Amino acid sequence: MSNSPDCDYATLTPAVLTQLTREHGVDFATALWYDRVRSAEPHQAFIEAVEALDADAALPATSARLLLAPAAFWREYPQFGADGAAVLAVARGLGMDAEMIRTPSTGSVSENARVIREALAKEADGSVILASLSKGGADVRAALDQDPTLARKVRAWINVCGIIHGSPLVDAMLDGAWWRRLAVRAFLARWRADFGLIRELRHAPVPRATVPAGVFVVNVVACPLTIHTAGAITQRHRRLAALGPNDGSTLLIDAIVDGGVVYPVWGADHYFRTPDAPVLIRRILLHLAATGHIPARSNVDTSS
Repeated sequence: MSNSPDCDYATLTPAVLTQLTREHGVDFATALWYDRVRSAEPHQAFIEAVEALDADAALPATSARLLLAPAAFWREYPQFGADGAAVLAVARGLGMDAEMIRTPSTGSVSENARVIREALAKEADGSVILASLSKGGADVRAALDQDPTLARKVRAWINVCGIIHGSPLVDAMLDGAWWRRLAVRAFLARWRADFGLIRELRHAPVPRATVPAGVFVVNVVACPLTIHTAGAITQRHRRLAALGPNDGSTLLIDAIVDGGVVYPVWGADHYFRTPDAPVLIRRILLHLAATGHIPARSNVDTSS
């Protein structure tokens, strides 16, 4: 595509990104997508505001609570940060009450969405900052889709590397050779995992997830080049590369809740492995406070 440098963010549809990848390679398409996000509104203004903040600033006292929906296998693979301990530590360091929603580590999207709905129902209106990691994003999306009234509980949602629209990798596993399906079942059986954990993560790019009414959504999207990946992520990144820019688990464009702002993270992979991650989360929380999405203590609605 000879005029690819003239593409703006709005024109980088899945079809265009796939074509760019075929013609120029996945690393070129990833770098172009990253650059165009940072120069498109409203993302540019959000990114600049976040990066201008003093990370050592204090958060005003608040009664808002941060609730975190963890990634799949958070109990079995804590070394990947799937339990969100780093995010919780940042929030608590700012003086927030922060808690992980204890969704089943190997639960399906439907099962975990039920747990999230129950957790939100107990909270006061306008008192929750939601954070989600990886599959936790799909769990949150399902919870709010199933009961849109729960959006009134939530001020903001920080979606980190969310598998919001599933992954083509899951389709390849379920539709592939018999031995591949057998290997998936054996892996799930090892951890006594619900098969729905995989089945409900089939790639479903439409209908697109959109911002729930009244909720400010921040999409934190990892943007790795091939050289930034390692181990199993490298293999998965390579498998997805024909379809376009990806983080090693899902396509970048499918990690986004439409209508939210996007903060792309250069060089991070799906596990969000970057030394700057805690500082970024801290700055995002400080920005949410500065813009009223994390309310000062006296402004929190205590009704339920």
